[in-house]
Amino acid sequence: MNSLGKRAFSPLSLAFCIAILSGCSSPPPPPPPLPPVERHCETIDKTEVLGDARAEGEVKRMTTTTRCITQ
Repeated sequence: MNSLGKRAFSPLSLAFCIAILSGCSSPPPPPPPLPPVERHCETIDKTEVLGDARAEGEVKRMTTTTRCITQ
């Protein structure tokens, strides 16, 4: 009976030891930090003259365009 107990206990103790040791393993290292985000913006002003200055007065249309690039 003693050898039967040893045979039954051995696989259980092995599984128990593996479960304990796997719980003690260290977590994986954190991922490296992301590089800082760089954002470059460019503003373009455009003025167009519409119409005739003598007949209806000078009409100006001003357009501002902003373009941003994120890297």
